Amino acid sequence: VADGHGVFVECSAHPVLTPGIEDTAQESGSPVVVTGTLRRDEGGWPRFAQSLAQLWAHGVPVDWNTLLPAGRRIDLPTYAFQRQRYWLETSSGAGDVSSVGLGAADHPMLGAAVALPDSDGFLFTGRLSLSTHRWLADHSVLGTVLVPGTGLVELAIRAGDQVGCDLLEELTLESPLIIAPTGGVQLRVTVGESDENGRRNLAVFSRDEDAAADQPWTRHAAGVLAVGTGAPVARGAEIWPPAGAEAVPVDGFYEELAAAGYEYGPVFQGLRAAWRSGDDIFAEVALPEDAVGEAGRFGLHPALLDAVLHTVGLGEAHGDEGPGLPFAWTGVQLHAVGATALRARLSKAGESGVRVEVSDATGAPVATVESLVMRAVSADQLRAAGSGRDAVFRLDWTELPGRSGRVSETSVAVVGPAADEFAGSLRAAGVEAGVAADLTVLGKQDTVPEYVLLPVPAAGAGAVPDAVRSAVHQVLGTVQTWLAESRFADAKLVVLTQGAVAVSGESSPDLALAPVWGLVRSAQSENPGRIVLTDLDGEVSSLRALPGLLAEAEPQLAVRGGVAAAPRLARFGPVDADRESVWAGHGTVLITGGAGMLAGLVARHLVAEHGAKRLILAGRRGLAAEGAARLRDELTALGAHVEVVACDAADRDALGALLAGIPADAPLTGVVHTAGVLDDGLIGALTPERVETVLRPKVDAAWNLHELTKDLGLSAFVLFSSASGVLGAPGQANYAAASTFLDALAEHRHAHGLPALSLAWGLWSERSDLTRKLTDTDLRRMNREGLPPMSSEEGVALFDVVGAAGTPVVIPVALDARKVAAAGEVPAILRGLVRAPARRTVSAGPASAKSLRDRLTEVPAAERVAVVLELVRKHTAMVLGHSGADMVSADQSFSELGFDSLTAVELRNGLHAETGLRLPATLVFDYPTSTALANHILTALVDDEPDAVATALATLGKLENALLTLETESRERTTITKRLERALSRYRDGGSAADQRETHSDIRDASADELLDYFDQEFGKS
Repeated sequence: VADGHGVFVECSAHPVLTPGIEDTAQESGSPVVVTGTLRRDEGGWPRFAQSLAQLWAHGVPVDWNTLLPAGRRIDLPTYAFQRQRYWLETSSGAGDVSSVGLGAADHPMLGAAVALPDSDGFLFTGRLSLSTHRWLADHSVLGTVLVPGTGLVELAIRAGDQVGCDLLEELTLESPLIIAPTGGVQLRVTVGESDENGRRNLAVFSRDEDAAADQPWTRHAAGVLAVGTGAPVARGAEIWPPAGAEAVPVDGFYEELAAAGYEYGPVFQGLRAAWRSGDDIFAEVALPEDAVGEAGRFGLHPALLDAVLHTVGLGEAHGDEGPGLPFAWTGVQLHAVGATALRARLSKAGESGVRVEVSDATGAPVATVESLVMRAVSADQLRAAGSGRDAVFRLDWTELPGRSGRVSETSVAVVGPAADEFAGSLRAAGVEAGVAADLTVLGKQDTVPEYVLLPVPAAGAGAVPDAVRSAVHQVLGTVQTWLAESRFADAKLVVLTQGAVAVSGESSPDLALAPVWGLVRSAQSENPGRIVLTDLDGEVSSLRALPGLLAEAEPQLAVRGGVAAAPRLARFGPVDADRESVWAGHGTVLITGGAGMLAGLVARHLVAEHGAKRLILAGRRGLAAEGAARLRDELTALGAHVEVVACDAADRDALGALLAGIPADAPLTGVVHTAGVLDDGLIGALTPERVETVLRPKVDAAWNLHELTKDLGLSAFVLFSSASGVLGAPGQANYAAASTFLDALAEHRHAHGLPALSLAWGLWSERSDLTRKLTDTDLRRMNREGLPPMSSEEGVALFDVVGAAGTPVVIPVALDARKVAAAGEVPAILRGLVRAPARRTVSAGPASAKSLRDRLTEVPAAERVAVVLELVRKHTAMVLGHSGADMVSADQSFSELGFDSLTAVELRNGLHAETGLRLPATLVFDYPTSTALANHILTALVDDEPDAVATALATLGKLENALLTLETESRERTTITKRLERALSRYRDGGSAADQRETHSDIRDASADELLDYFDQEFGKS
């Protein structure tokens, strides 16, 4: 280690490398450990100290006094960790449902049975998950875990028993019931009223357990229950195996099934022996020993009956149509329960059906199925069924009734390059409006109007990417000035566009102005209530209605013919997942983003699942990119011809040369644009350079791809956009602007009859170059806001689902509506999906600035800081995901607690909602501890009625803040300490300050001498 740089490594021989060293290492007790101090994106002393700690934990001696000369040892807690329980506990014990008025279903797959009060129908409820029903994990088809069809039959039989129907007359399986790797599904089985013949309709439904209350249920099966004619005639102890039957080898049977897509685990590998006699199949099946104990809780264990069905088509090769799954059941009757082993006979029933008879070891009947029809299923169909269709959304424009043409006395002013022209249009429509050249001029006026309008002029002639930059930079500069000026705190900036969004029925948005909406949406998320987005159509009626519409509490509006509409996220609804793939064949597919995470996932999926034969992976680094060669080799092994090339798609000439080199016998048929770069920052911290960093790989590259391929007759043109452009992610205004351009480009292509699909993705859980820097705090915040990341499996499944959507823009994002509702005020764009409670909650605490100020006036002055401090700590804990305010130390700095700029904004917004105060986005840096911030808030709240104690407390708060941020030499620190101690001594002895003077606003910029002079003025000299 030289000058604090380099690599520090502790190595000892490994038994794999040095034969015989293992015994020596074990005898000596020496650990085998290798570590280093340089990693990707990690270096310097923090990484070096962490590496030393790892070595020390493995027994390597470290002289900590040398490394940390000022360090000290502290005692660890005497307990390993503090436990917090989140489970409800009832005195009735686990599984008891009587306390909520339900009856127990007494079935492993059902929790409760409910008689309906207005009919003789029944409802059964349950919950399925891999954690509670582990045996389901052994039933995987084409990589997807699903409840076997025999499980749905079991549910139907149990429901029939409840209402006295022992015959399942028919049951048709409509949709696979997918079980996700984590979480669970709510299960419902409904039994209708009995008709004159005793027959009842039955249906099986499920829904994700985290679904919103209004999310629709998926119906998986529907059928009819009836009363049977009695038990079949017992066959008695027939000869087994049947005379003359030919034995069928079953060795390797399940390995063959796995190759065909049936990946059965031990519980479902029940086939023991099989025979064939003519067209009939005979088989012996049994449950494994560890599943026998549970068999008595079922009528007929689904895994046991499913093992019988494995023999359908025994000895025949599985066709290209894919595995067959049970589809239509007829005449199912259970004659005995609790079987752990079966004999089975399968014979033909009609043209395509199979009759199934199962008996016990004596030949006594256990169950009969008059007819079972199987149906082929594809991997795409299973992925579509399990993709969580509620994760697929679109953007709708909802008309706001009763909000059009309202007369308003709202005061407005117009700023910006187009101010004079737009103000003239307003006056012609009968709307009075002032004009200011820019916000600087407006800020010098005596009063600021309620609304300041910024019309963004349409792009002139020239390249589309240049027009995008011009509009984005202009609006960014104005928004930054607006948010930085305290005089505008009580007014709203209205960013006005024309044709930037395509409302229902309109063809496509203005490509240059659309990114402005993405930019401003993020600014709105960071600064609630400060900015309004409005898109106009140029009609006089819309201009006349504008002031009245602005008075409504909608952050985003589109006004057409004087009628306002607001954007609302809506569920997409069913799509045709069976549509033929556009990716198969010998044409070439170009994927931008090189060997990045998203590009790699898409490439693997297109080759493995869609049969793509030729790929070009284009990235700026080509094969030099990490993992590029490995990805190429992997795809080549799957049978594809793959080229990894160094090409920046934002460079038009380079992209043109790449496309020109594609051979005529494998023409370009599809494009997937995944390339992108992040440079996150709050709206106030963005610069033209940071915006350019993000726009170029999205906007320029997408426009080049569009122009250079629009005449090539492509089958697919897919753009990877981001939900940040629709939802307005804080800290991503530049990326949101770039993403909104991609959405607009897809609509533009669609309007011109070209293939186009822009996917406004939510966050993926697998880290990429774009998301590597996300912290645990970031992920907790997104989860708390109801936007958890989606797995790669979910993502590629949604890629197939939305690929058949037939619409230019789809928003695939994991949305937890319940968490959105619980997080506080529901964002306007989600109000169509998330139903906030209509009733307000009576709060014991302050709910507004007025109520907080009133409460403080009722509290003794000396206790007011404690009230505000508790409020600050509560919101701090909420932002950090802690269980309560007691988890936050009042004097620990926000930086030590893990705050960054985004969490600071979240805290600022929460405190603003509670106090009504306009707080800066940098408040955790200006007031670095909860105590300092509480003192600042208290000062702001009581400034209009100061008293001696409140003023003294406020002054102390500012002084504390100044001391925490002041950089002093040791001598100066000693001098300040002594004066503080003298002042404290005088206060304890009953002394008081000689006078109270107004605190200077620039105290944080004071020198040590200026601070001492100020302190003397406030508290007097000793």
